[in-house]
Amino acid sequence: MKTDCRVWWRLPDKLRFLLAGGYNTAFGYIVFSILYVALGRRISYLVINLLAYLISMVSAFTVYRRLVFRSTDPLARSFIRFNLSQLVALGFGTAGLYVLVEFGHLKPPMAQALVVLSSVLITYFLHRHFSFRND
Repeated sequence: MKTDCRVWWRLPDKLRFLLAGGYNTAFGYIVFSILYVALGRRISYLVINLLAYLISMVSAFTVYRRLVFRSTDPLARSFIRFNLSQLVALGFGTAGLYVLVEFGHLKPPMAQALVVLSSVLITYFLHRHFSFRND
């Protein structure tokens, strides 16, 4: 088990970010899809997007802090910066979701998949240079 951890830390942080992001993306998309199926007839897909964000954000913070960037900043400081970065990504994602559904006429789950994929670069740079930088 200890050897497995050493192999993980030898990976470049960009690759660790993509692998961890793959997990976070899948987790967030699954949460969105489950909520959409369960609640989509009663509440807007945009509200579902916000609920999915709130649920998946806690997992994403932990994964990025511990398994990607190894932040040594105080937990509260990096949690606040993480959330500020995520709010930028949430704004981008929500706007993209709205545009793709309302003007692109895509179904919300397909639009969400496209938006999530396009936000990878934005979130990497925000987290690398803002959320988890070690001051």
